[in-house]
Amino acid sequence: MRVHSPDLPTRSKNGMAALDIFYADFNDVNFYVEDEEQENLYFEILRKLFKRVRIARIFPLGGKSAVFQHATSEANQGTGFFRAYIVDRDFDHLLGRQFEHLNVFYLDRFCIENHLLEPAAMVELVIESQPKRRRADVEAKLSMDARIASFYGDLRPLFTLFLCAQSLNLGVRNCSSPPEAFCEPKRLWELRSAAMTTYRKELIAAAKVIGLGPDQFDSQCEPVSLRASTASDYELVSGKFMAALLFHYVKSKYSLRSITFESFVFRLAKNCTLRSMRTFAARVRAGRRLHREATKRSA
Repeated sequence: MRVHSPDLPTRSKNGMAALDIFYADFNDVNFYVEDEEQENLYFEILRKLFKRVRIARIFPLGGKSAVFQHATSEANQGTGFFRAYIVDRDFDHLLGRQFEHLNVFYLDRFCIENHLLEPAAMVELVIESQPKRRRADVEAKLSMDARIASFYGDLRPLFTLFLCAQSLNLGVRNCSSPPEAFCEPKRLWELRSAAMTTYRKELIAAAKVIGLGPDQFDSQCEPVSLRASTASDYELVSGKFMAALLFHYVKSKYSLRSITFESFVFRLAKNCTLRSMRTFAARVRAGRRLHREATKRSA
């Protein structure tokens, strides 16, 4: 969490949304993201993805709805520079709630962290902390390919329940829940089956409040569960959850000193290739070309 000093001025959401006009001469593309706390992370990622594009600053807008509002605001139409609004995929596609706009670009995976979970990047992270280690030994000890696949498989049932919670609007916390709440206390990379059972009971209790009995809850969740079964691991399961499990797993194998979870994710971004984001980057470049052509025609 970013803490602002009381002696320093802070910007309101509206102030952050209007800040872009001061960067027209410094940005080739104005990139907008959801969360203020991910500004530095996205800055690192976008600089790697778009090496030939000048990016002096990106603009967090304070949530997905704020991003959509900014993209459609009449005050932001007809500007000379290209705007690219980046949002997490979340469950929007599975629930048919995706927002259609030429300048809004959904990630191809659940969230940005899904794109950072490259085994080689995690090996490099260990080597940075323990440079005398042999990469081959670290790779063998972590077995990241198998571990990542295993974690995704373990999390699919839980995220199917999360999808049901959102689909039925049950008002129960889901994807924003702390991953550790569902894990073994002393092995925070292992899911606790009892926690999953407890969560399902919580959903059933919430469904009862809105007039759905257990059988009705199950029947309404059935098509949602079927939809979840057709989604890939990357589309169904949050990378934030995955990164949290992997963070605790890697720390159980190697001492990473006092590294925080946020630092762990940021260092993954610095070390990964971002190959999984190439299709996304191509869509943004295509959008920029269309904008250029439209600007020339209207000149």
